[in-house]
Amino acid sequence: MPAQHTYPAKNLALAIALTLGGVELTHAQQVHEATEPPSAMNAPELPEASPNAKSAERLQGFLTDQSTVPIVFDTAQSTFEGTALNDLIILKDGASFTGRLDGGGGDNVLLLDVSDGGTLKDTRNFNGLALIRGDWTLSSKKDFKEGVLVESAGVLTNLGTIEGGALIAGKLLNKGSIKGDVEVANGGSFAGKGTVGNLHIDGLLTVNQFQGSPRVKGDLTLSPKAELAYEVSPQGSQTIKVEGTASLQGSTLKVVAGPGEYPQSSQYRIIEAGKVEGEFGTILNNLAFMTATPHYNKKTVGLTYTRNEVQLSDVATTDNGRAVAESIDEPQTPSPSAMPAPLTASPPISASNAPLPMPGETVIARDEEAAEQPAPQPPKPANTAIAALLTSDKNTAPIAIEQLAAGSNANLAKATLSAVTPVSASMLSAMRQLDNRSSSAHGSGNNPRQAAGGADSGRVWVQALGHGGKVDREADSTLKHATQGLVVGADWRLDEQWHVGLLGGKSQTKLDARQYDGDLDSWHLGAYAVRQDGPLALRLGATYASHDGSSKRRVAFNGFSDRLKGNYDANTQQAFAELGFKLGRNNVTLEPFASLGYQRYQRDSYSEKGGDAALKVSGQTRDNLSSTFGLRTAKINRLDNGMSLTPRFSAGWKHTFGELDSDTRQQLVKGGKRFKVAGAALDRNSLGIDAGLDLGLSANHTLGVGVTGEYGTESRNQGVIGQWRMAF
Repeated sequence: MPAQHTYPAKNLALAIALTLGGVELTHAQQVHEATEPPSAMNAPELPEASPNAKSAERLQGFLTDQSTVPIVFDTAQSTFEGTALNDLIILKDGASFTGRLDGGGGDNVLLLDVSDGGTLKDTRNFNGLALIRGDWTLSSKKDFKEGVLVESAGVLTNLGTIEGGALIAGKLLNKGSIKGDVEVANGGSFAGKGTVGNLHIDGLLTVNQFQGSPRVKGDLTLSPKAELAYEVSPQGSQTIKVEGTASLQGSTLKVVAGPGEYPQSSQYRIIEAGKVEGEFGTILNNLAFMTATPHYNKKTVGLTYTRNEVQLSDVATTDNGRAVAESIDEPQTPSPSAMPAPLTASPPISASNAPLPMPGETVIARDEEAAEQPAPQPPKPANTAIAALLTSDKNTAPIAIEQLAAGSNANLAKATLSAVTPVSASMLSAMRQLDNRSSSAHGSGNNPRQAAGGADSGRVWVQALGHGGKVDREADSTLKHATQGLVVGADWRLDEQWHVGLLGGKSQTKLDARQYDGDLDSWHLGAYAVRQDGPLALRLGATYASHDGSSKRRVAFNGFSDRLKGNYDANTQQAFAELGFKLGRNNVTLEPFASLGYQRYQRDSYSEKGGDAALKVSGQTRDNLSSTFGLRTAKINRLDNGMSLTPRFSAGWKHTFGELDSDTRQQLVKGGKRFKVAGAALDRNSLGIDAGLDLGLSANHTLGVGVTGEYGTESRNQGVIGQWRMAF
């Protein structure tokens, strides 16, 4: 037996739709004359109220009438014509119609309960439509004289003509005509540029450029629970046309700003009506730096957007963002006497003669003389990027400020120094393998330095580089770098204690951050010397690198888009001195070591090419001293084929002296003052690790591979080094 439900009178239409969705019906492809209609609902009597309530009462009578014939479809159909009786035609999952669906004679109701929705191009002879679920498009002409019901799980797009009204708990997009009254329940939504009779909103009414605005033949009522989502854009807005009375009743106005470049003050017309009653109770505005103010007249409701008192730096989320925000020069706002006078509810001239100007007009006149002398508009920023920022919403503005700041530029110095560090490491690795003593110096051919390939007179070595890491400060400015390159060196003996050598190399570094890509082409030159006095070794080295850098940066927000390119020259110098003392004997050695290093980075100033978001980046120079204390060990293993295999490992603690902060000064090429962005500071203390394996092919040929890593609080770097050495 069907369940019985009791509902308040004003929700009866929805109750009917709910009950219809739960009625047990026999599925068929034809009329089931023996099927009993749904049982009566235990609902209170309907008052003589709105046409929709009357239609709901008649629908209830239709359901309880013993002559109602349920007909269910759950497969695809082309056309169908109902009986001469009162038909309740139900479409379940799987059902669809490609042609005409005709209710036939009598009073007929169409119920849609298909989860995937569908399209009805041609329906005829139906009193009502109940949409339980699914997304449906309706193109019928002059049907449903009692109206339609849209449940909360239903979406209806009307392209045709509905003769009756509509009660909406789901979504209705009206692009056609609804001749009766439309009532949108709390939780329901209505949009579209079509016509309606009276329009009563308890839920959401959406007006935008894409869907248009409704044309109301009767009255528009926005209850205190209603929300009007109203879109504005730099090009203008849609206006709701009401032939009767527009009653606002303290409803909510949510202003949705579309992307684009707005002037510092702009005006829109929301409603034109035969009469306006009440005001909006709450104004919601998603722009960060503009205030939306409604103005009410007897027949119009307008909206003015003006720059508010929120500072650009107030919405920045990082120090770099605040720096660029404070550097921006906004156009000066004219004095209040020069601004357009807002429209009030009782202007000196009649309301009928003082409509709110459409977008593009300059002022709302307060009297005839003012109308002849329009007040000037506030100037727009000359920089379109700043104009787009000033009209960004509260979510976009912080992101836009960070993009304009380009904080990754402040990390270029540290990333470049990290990228060239492997060259010095290659030099040190080559020096540590030198043996300037005869084979009898240690009395054993198993010494790891001898096993690496002795060099009585000279040696050539080649080393491949693979290195990467990232520089952190804030999530939005983390800069990743990856380097590949090749280093070639040669060294020779001067006397019993000294070896000297030269190296040259080429490397390429890829830089990557959010909205930033960079390339760094580098050439390297270096010289080194090593002196060995028994177990004590002194190693000296210096390198110079020339860098040709390029960058690509994208700035995109609030309809503004800019692709920027920059080119710059830089150079780096590194020098070090290391003392090591060999311990151990036979095939195992330990070497504690201490070193002093110097690094210098210098970059020329450059200007980005592109649009209004381009920056002029000042030159930068920084240098630092550092000390490293550590221990390295190696063990030789002689193979049966005469080769040797030598695993090695070293670890060192590095301490950097002096100023650690890294910052860059820059400014917008078009407007604004110079500002400073800060990058990740150098690591005061870091741990360096080097592990490798050398394969001695012969006394004169050695292959080696190693992995390196340096780990600090602000950065992490890892590398892979492959080396081939040939002695002669």
